[in-house]
Order: sequence, then C-alpha cells, then structure tokens
Amino acid sequence: MPDSEPPNVDDEFRTTIRLTEQDVRDATRLFKLLSSSSEAAPSSAKLRVEENSARQDLIARARAILSNRQLRSRYFSPAIFGEPAWDVLLVLYIGDASDARLTIGKLASQISIPPTTVLRWVNYLEKERLVSRQPHPTDRRVVFIRLQEKGRWSLESYLRATPNQIKTQ
Repeated sequence: MPDSEPPNVDDEFRTTIRLTEQDVRDATRLFKLLSSSSEAAPSSAKLRVEENSARQDLIARARAILSNRQLRSRYFSPAIFGEPAWDVLLVLYIGDASDARLTIGKLASQISIPPTTVLRWVNYLEKERLVSRQPHPTDRRVVFIRLQEKGRWSLESYLRATPNQIKTQ
C-alpha cells in the first residue's frame, strides 16, 4: 500500500480564523493582564542583581570594619582591643564572597595574630556552629575554614543593622 502524501502546508496556513467581538475583547484584556503583571513582577535576573548589590554593600561594610579595627593598632596597643574571633569572622565573611579558601595560617597572617590563637578561636567558633573545617582534597595536613550558614546569617544581620556612616572605601 503506498504511503499517503503529507498534507500541503500552504493549505493549512490559508485557513482563516474569525474571532467574535467578545473573543477580541477577551484577548485584549488577557494581553493587558499579562503585560502589566510582567512589568509589576521583577524578573529573577533583576532580583539576583539587587541581591548581589546588597551583598556587595555588606561586604564593603565588613571590609570597612576590619580596616578600621586594623587601623587602631597603629595608634593603640592591640591588647586593648583583642577580639580575634570577631576578626576571624570578618575575614571569613569577606573571603566567602570570593570563594577564598582560607587556612589557619592564612587567617593568622591576614589578622596579624599567632596561628595558635586563630586555632583556639576556630575551635570555639566551630562549637558555636559559626564556622566549619573542610579537608583539603589532596593534602591531609591542610584544612580550610569556611563560614557556616549560621555565621553568614549572623554577620549579615549585624552588618544590616550597622549605620551607613561606616566609611567604605
């Protein structure tokens, strides 16, 4: 039995659909609803840009706080303002934005305190579930310190509550 021929495409496009006045009104109303709702609702891309901008503002505040804390050590003895855990959290938060992989040694050099002090405070912050340790994939001697969700949320809440007068560079 021979195959039947495919329908002529041109014949399909020649078919005309006639709309009633009510169909035109309904279609117009639907088009207006759809176009106005898409303008009112922000796109997911726009939301991501706004979230990223807000996050960049918080990171700038964290950098300013850390910078101001480090500036104090030029004029005062660091023993007066000893808060190594706070410095560790700030450095981890700033590094978190760039996916920096920070070790105890890198943390110690960034905040200018002995590695043993950083280690002691990382142990405490880990117990508080603010940070976690992640093993290096190939070197068992190296451990990366990461900010946990609780630590990130706590820092961001604090930074949002800080006044905008913090000088960001």
